[in-house]
Amino acid sequence: MFELSIFSLDAVLSFGTKMLAFLGGLAALIFIHELGHFLVARKVGVVVEKFSLGFGPKIVSFTRGGTEYLLAWIPLGGYVKMKGEEAGEENADEIGSFSAAPVLHRLAIAFAGPLFNILFAIAIYYGVYLVGVPALAPVVGTVKEESPALVAGLQTGDRILAIGDKKILFWEQLQKIVHDSPGRSLDFQVERSSGNVAQVPITPISEQISDLFGDKENVGLIGITPLVRNIFYIKEGSPADQAGIKEGDVLVSVDDTIIFGWGDLKTAAIDKPGQELTFRVLRSGTEIVTKLTPEAKVVKDIEGKSSEVGLLGIGMAGEMTTEKYGIFGALKRAIEETRRLTYMIAVSIKKMVMGSIPADSIGGPILIFQIYGEQAEQGFNELIRLTALLSINLGLLNLLPIPVLDGGHIFFFLIEILKGKPVSERNRERAQQVGIFMLLSLMVFAFYNDIMRLIT
Repeated sequence: MFELSIFSLDAVLSFGTKMLAFLGGLAALIFIHELGHFLVARKVGVVVEKFSLGFGPKIVSFTRGGTEYLLAWIPLGGYVKMKGEEAGEENADEIGSFSAAPVLHRLAIAFAGPLFNILFAIAIYYGVYLVGVPALAPVVGTVKEESPALVAGLQTGDRILAIGDKKILFWEQLQKIVHDSPGRSLDFQVERSSGNVAQVPITPISEQISDLFGDKENVGLIGITPLVRNIFYIKEGSPADQAGIKEGDVLVSVDDTIIFGWGDLKTAAIDKPGQELTFRVLRSGTEIVTKLTPEAKVVKDIEGKSSEVGLLGIGMAGEMTTEKYGIFGALKRAIEETRRLTYMIAVSIKKMVMGSIPADSIGGPILIFQIYGEQAEQGFNELIRLTALLSINLGLLNLLPIPVLDGGHIFFFLIEILKGKPVSERNRERAQQVGIFMLLSLMVFAFYNDIMRLIT
């Protein structure tokens, strides 16, 4: 293999691909955000003097329609410079000035950036669901002991065709109906592995589970997990890679444990860091036996509690189908997904501010780069969906009532509407100094967390 210094050509190309994905995604998020400010400012008659992607010295620029468009060297942000925007500018009271615009116009300009980020996410998901996105098929994996599903006779490999008069195409549909129906008898239409179709009545029992944030909620459960054991991703240099496991393999067992899903794999391998284990996989109909030792790593849960787990370096999926909709169905699904993720991110931000989520879970550009790189390796579909998620995240973070951020400006404009006069220039300057200090502190802290993750 041709070597460049101590780095192989493959490593250099891989890094280049990850960097390209990171910079492309970041540029798209910044552009959409600033485009919101730009379009609304132009719509309400405020003159935009500069539209910049990036900070610092400019790489290239051109002027059109009285606005200078430029690309700068530091790609970690961007800005729209409007006439009379800064306090003390000579043209602050002139026509077309931001400061002279009605307060509702200024409020709309400030809100437009975050709004465009949310709309961008909807547009991405609309395209994703219009083209089609891989989704987990409703095929039963593990059937828990003494569960309603076991009592009703459900078996590994059964495919759920319908519940009542509702066709079931994806596992997520099945899960939602069951969660929403504790104590209510449901009629399952089940296709057996033999091809026979059976009608099976099952009544979900009410149980308390922990959600993504560790909060307790009561949902209906029947005691099944999806059949997930097809290996679709191997991390380079991971224990699985070193053991010779390949993409496309089907994981059959670990030691004496038959693998039907992530729950089985967790018990058999992830909870056994540093122990040599026997993995059996099917490859093109041939059983392969190999030894694998999970890499020990200390991780923290949502409450900040540390535990040691075994890292394997694999991604598993079950039988996949395509979740695809028509013109109007895709829009409805895109709005639903954006609303769900907006809620999740808003709750995460709230819990982080309240201290429920440990502060060391905050990540900066290095973490985003790593995640973008991993998603780029898994394909364009995963990469574009990550971009939608980060767009929502950027929009919500900018709505925080911190001076310098859009949310801080919106807060001042709301005070102006209530009081009937603007917040004094002195108070705004003091607040902006506090806001700059808070943002710089947050950036330093995020970089520190990123570096500590790399070290550990």
